[in-house]
Amino acid sequence: MKKILIRSTGAFINLTAPLFPSWNGKFTFDLLCRVRRVGFTPKGKEFIGEAHTVFLDVDGQFAALHKWGTGPKKLLFMHGWLSNSQRWLPYVDQLNLNQFTVYALDAPGHGMAKGNYLNLEIYRAAYTAAITHIGEVDTVACHSLGSLVSGYGFLVDEKLPVGRYVIMGTPSGVDALFVYFENILGLSKKAISNLEQKINSVLQLPHNEISIEHFFRKVEKPVLVVHDQGDTITPFEPVKLAARSNRSLNTHFVSGQDHNLRSKETVDKVLEFITE
Repeated sequence: MKKILIRSTGAFINLTAPLFPSWNGKFTFDLLCRVRRVGFTPKGKEFIGEAHTVFLDVDGQFAALHKWGTGPKKLLFMHGWLSNSQRWLPYVDQLNLNQFTVYALDAPGHGMAKGNYLNLEIYRAAYTAAITHIGEVDTVACHSLGSLVSGYGFLVDEKLPVGRYVIMGTPSGVDALFVYFENILGLSKKAISNLEQKINSVLQLPHNEISIEHFFRKVEKPVLVVHDQGDTITPFEPVKLAARSNRSLNTHFVSGQDHNLRSKETVDKVLEFITE
């Protein structure tokens, strides 16, 4: 039933694409930006409840920025699509909060943040608002969409005060998202063209310039790239090829952890990079 609904939606988009291109692009874009919020586990609720939380207004959308600790080193964690800040509990639990002040950002429509709408530009604006609130950040650690957002943020403003990056389970770029939506919805070339025009009107850069390879080639800060070789959500091969563009990158390529990358091995590797 779900597949039928998805394909029916795709058929409607394809039908209206040549008739009302501007409306069609906006309709498709808004549809893909709608968020189905994922809740917290009991432990996650307790974890978030222990934080000091502020809400950041991002052009009428609201992100939630959580804070633990009082240490001089500042960390910022950013989750992926349909996730929230509780994914960082295993990391915060093992950090010395007298040495680190840890922040985690719930993007609009996720976690404790308000709304049900998110796109790459809104998330980037929330990310830069968080950095403005925090000040200089020693490490930004991200997963999935959050990783692409941090790269996009750098490409828009290379002077963002971030010392190093952890890039986990990242999409290869905005173009990869087009392929994903094209496959899921069965979108026609005209529908994709309409969507591209709408997205380019929203983003700060042309969509084909927003890629993790572009970020890797330009960034001179230390970067740890973590990816599962069998990831079916964000394929491994494009990320592996992108990583070759910068030989100073640190890589941790694993197997059997899938897209979520929640194993103790990965947590320990990321913490080692953060604390070294």
